[in-house]
Amino acid sequence: DLSMCFWPVAFKKGGMKFWLRFAEKFGSPWVIGKHPRGANDAEIEKLLDSMEQMVEDAVAAIPDDSSIELKAADGKADSSEVFRELITLSRSEISIALLGQNQTTEANSNKASAQAGLEVTADIRDADADIIQAAVNQVIRTVVTLNFGDVPCPVWAMWEQEAIDDTRATRDEKLTRAGLRLTPQYFKREYQLQDGDIDETPPSEREKNMLPLSFAEAIDADIQAQQQLDDALDILMNGGVLNGTLEPVLAPLFKRVENGVNPSELLGELAELYPQMNTDDLQERLARILFVANIWGRLHERDNG
Repeated sequence: DLSMCFWPVAFKKGGMKFWLRFAEKFGSPWVIGKHPRGANDAEIEKLLDSMEQMVEDAVAAIPDDSSIELKAADGKADSSEVFRELITLSRSEISIALLGQNQTTEANSNKASAQAGLEVTADIRDADADIIQAAVNQVIRTVVTLNFGDVPCPVWAMWEQEAIDDTRATRDEKLTRAGLRLTPQYFKREYQLQDGDIDETPPSEREKNMLPLSFAEAIDADIQAQQQLDDALDILMNGGVLNGTLEPVLAPLFKRVENGVNPSELLGELAELYPQMNTDDLQERLARILFVANIWGRLHERDNG
């Protein structure tokens, strides 16, 4: 509640104001000027101007029969601690009102008190977050009701990124290496895990579900069978077997080349030459290749099944 900070803030501002005024009066030595008894006002003002210049610039010009003395404010400096304590107390009260602790403004805090203060601060932060969430969700509920009626509405929530306790994790790792078996319930409780995050299948069941050692051998067999098929098709396509099949297909094209047709003109005549190409033998051979590849794959899978 910010109302708890009103008076500490007011006293802090007032204490700072009087502290500055106190510092102006007693923070520097007093400059006292002595003038002759019969001096007039003009001479006195001139002496005051010289003393003021001396305070600012440490230089002054005075008559021969005048004098200036510097007197320190003995005993007055300790009075400034009153203002310092007032301001420190105000800062502490403001921190307590906002954060629930004043460890950041205390010079004699220790680790234990700081840790306790952080916990209190976290509780206040969570409580403030709940207030904000309730206010925002109320606005969302009102907007949804006005536009869509009595229907479920989205919920707005604030969350914090969770961090793993490195000390606990290191300890658990050492205990596990030493042979201690930690239960899933322990991990859920200590590391805030949900149901389903941990595989609770017994090791014996996991070993049953593992792939056999021959799985890699089966993959090698598939690769070898595919390589044999590729080699056979490569021989069939590039080993000279198709030369006799492609000759009737490309015969019209070779004839035009022998007649000295320009390559650019030949490119434009390809559409006219295509109906003259005999592709029956080529189509039949390609169909056989696809059939052989299909049968090869089926037989290989049956042998390895």
